[in-house]
Amino acid sequence: MRKIKFLSFGIILFLLIQTLNIYSLENRIVISVGNQPITHLDLVKEMKLVAILSNQKIMPSNKEQIKNIAVQTLIKRKIKQIELIKRNVKNYNNNDLERLILKTSNSLGTDKEGLEKIMKLNNLSLNTLADRFKVDLLWNSLIFELYKNKVTLNMSEIEEKINLELVSIKDKRQFLLSEIEINKPVENPKIELDKIMKSIALNGFESTAKKYSISRSAEYGGNIGWVEEKNLSKIIFDNIKNLNTDDVSQPIFLSETIVIIKMNGEKIFKKDIKKIKDRVVRTEKEKKLQMFSNSHYSNLRKISQIEFL
Repeated sequence: MRKIKFLSFGIILFLLIQTLNIYSLENRIVISVGNQPITHLDLVKEMKLVAILSNQKIMPSNKEQIKNIAVQTLIKRKIKQIELIKRNVKNYNNNDLERLILKTSNSLGTDKEGLEKIMKLNNLSLNTLADRFKVDLLWNSLIFELYKNKVTLNMSEIEEKINLELVSIKDKRQFLLSEIEINKPVENPKIELDKIMKSIALNGFESTAKKYSISRSAEYGGNIGWVEEKNLSKIIFDNIKNLNTDDVSQPIFLSETIVIIKMNGEKIFKKDIKKIKDRVVRTEKEKKLQMFSNSHYSNLRKISQIEFL
């Protein structure tokens, strides 16, 4: 009995030592940035995050590369955190945080719930990613407050960029279309087309589509709804672009079928000049602030005491 008790005690003691060793390893400081430690566990989590965000798996072939990225990312974040604490920056926009999480979800081909599952599969929580984004948002707030009055724009360059945007962006056109599609006859398609065109004239396009069209739109009288110009093939667009409402196109010969299009309506969405101008100005301001951000961080990095332990 004593031997059994002694053996049980030994197993428990062994497991306790192993647990303490693992805990000690995880909390071992591997890098010191100023007075801020980075532990082995921090590095492991960051490596997992780097892999997730780059849609990779950690493998022997890329482990060292991912580790190097994780180390530099952690150092950069610690330097920013020290500056944020020093300047007592605490406010950020929760909507911006949510947008970053959703943007990340979309980039990985999933939604917020899917992203949360991915994190859990890697023994991480969504808060791990959110904390990462919070530092970036707080940093952006700091940079804006420090340098907002130093952002100057060259208006002649801005006008030039606005004009380039205006030239490159076209008005959007949408067409409300109906179609009749038939198989291309092996011989003399004119007979079949004459029959269909006469039916359109006598019975209307909708009835003719229901009777003759092989397209899935036939059950709706050929109606295919609103279609953007960019989604039309060149041959279709060239045949309908000058049609007026209620006009019917000439037969359009495709590789295996013949299509007849009816124009039911058209919408033109003019480019929003104000939105374009605002976007260009906002982008240029963001570029300037990014330059200040890079410079501010670079100066902090130079004076930061970084030790690899």
